[in-house]
Amino acid sequence: MDKLKKQARYEMHKYWGKKPPEQLKSLLDEYSKEGDIVLDPFAGYGVFIGEAFINKRNAIANDLNPAACFIQKQLLVSEIDIEELANIASNIIHSLENVDKFWNTISCPLCNEDAKIIVTLRHNNNNPTKCKIKCSCTKRMIEHQLSNTEISKLLKKEKEEIIPEHPVSSIMHNSRISAKKNMNTDDLFTIRTLSMHISLLNKINELEDKVYRDLLLLAFTANLANCSRLVPPIKSRGDMAPGTWMTGFYVGETYLENSVLHYFKNRVVKLISGKKDFLKQLNDNSIKKSDYQASSIAEIKKNKLNYLLNNADTKKLPYPNNSIDYIFTDPPYGDSVPYFEQSIIWNTWLNLSVDYTNEVVISDSKERNKKSQSFSEDMELCISEIYRVLKINKYFSITFHSISGAEWYAILNGCLKNNFILHKMEWLTQKTFTPRQLNRTKTVKGDMLITFKKGKNKNKHILLSKEETESLIIKITEKLLHSNNLADTNTIYMALLQEFFSEHLIIENINIINILTNNFSINEAGLWYI
Repeated sequence: MDKLKKQARYEMHKYWGKKPPEQLKSLLDEYSKEGDIVLDPFAGYGVFIGEAFINKRNAIANDLNPAACFIQKQLLVSEIDIEELANIASNIIHSLENVDKFWNTISCPLCNEDAKIIVTLRHNNNNPTKCKIKCSCTKRMIEHQLSNTEISKLLKKEKEEIIPEHPVSSIMHNSRISAKKNMNTDDLFTIRTLSMHISLLNKINELEDKVYRDLLLLAFTANLANCSRLVPPIKSRGDMAPGTWMTGFYVGETYLENSVLHYFKNRVVKLISGKKDFLKQLNDNSIKKSDYQASSIAEIKKNKLNYLLNNADTKKLPYPNNSIDYIFTDPPYGDSVPYFEQSIIWNTWLNLSVDYTNEVVISDSKERNKKSQSFSEDMELCISEIYRVLKINKYFSITFHSISGAEWYAILNGCLKNNFILHKMEWLTQKTFTPRQLNRTKTVKGDMLITFKKGKNKNKHILLSKEETESLIIKITEKLLHSNNLADTNTIYMALLQEFFSEHLIIENINIINILTNNFSINEAGLWYI
């Protein structure tokens, strides 16, 4: 397959789990036609819905996370003037230059003139040590070791700063994502970046036009983590080599404090590039630019092309029976990403209310009752709703990644108990792998894509005991390894799931990797053998 390209329309925000748009378009072409109503009940950033809409499907995006819904709305909005958006952003940036100068000006070590601080290396006690600066005397970035006087000057400014009223939330304690006890969203920032973020937020919120205000809030929220204490240096490349925030709230021994206004400019560039890309797609597909947002499925059916955005619990979808022509979804992968807990950095600053109770997730937070059993029960309810709203003889595709037997159990049994019929299974190519996938030998690489058909008749299930489940896993793996001598985890999982789905086997909740480890060997290349 050709190298998958990034599309600017899907790079406007840092929300996780974006799937390759080229492959989503292929699914739309295979399982739907122009004018069909298609749904993603865990829509996230909205890549599937974006592809659906620009390819002339009536697109429904649903996500219980309000941050995701906010992003989807900005992706799909088309009643804008790009030049006006750029001018508004430029005016806001210009209005904050004096505030930025107060916080991020330093004497250039080459010419002694004022220079701009772009990034500062700080210890986790918040003491700065080095910075990179830009000065008109050279085109190169200058790395500068801060003097004691310069350090004291910055710390004095921060100590004296009176922080204005602003959004702040407590963060749920969860050691798995380094969310400490009594931590709040302010703890993710230095005084300098917190003050600059507040100044920027207030300027954006002064805008009267809600469309442009929300678009710039998209750029603002995309910039938050990038200008927080969560950006690590890649020490193997140097103590100021920029890393990136992936997930969690871990603050290392040192971190990079990026200039808020400088990096906000970069996010505005990505925003404008993304909106240009989206509007070009509408134009290239002869979709007339107008406000297409519908308020219900009934309204969608009256018009030729619409999109509908919902912030509903997938366990209780607000759509009629047999009303959807095709469903694609990329549901939560168990405990892989506790989306709502990590989205607090965005939901807080947007003043959005979050329904943590109904999130479908496995969380290590003791404040939540979100274990594997409740995840399985919730997924079964979600899949039941997906089955209910899908039309008979239409298709449902789900993509999933997990090494946990509990999470596969939830997906497998949820689909079988709700009478879906297996149509096709394949591996979905990814542009990048998560650190967990890259660093573990005993894991699957990429996401499995499984497509089901909704038939008229109920499935006849076979319930397996724990012993029967374990015995079948060993038998299928032995047969595979006797034929091939070696097999990677992906190949084994494919063989197992093909058997479970095609034979309608309801398995017990067990850890597949543990069974493989106890009965087979694996080499350094990640290949299993007898």
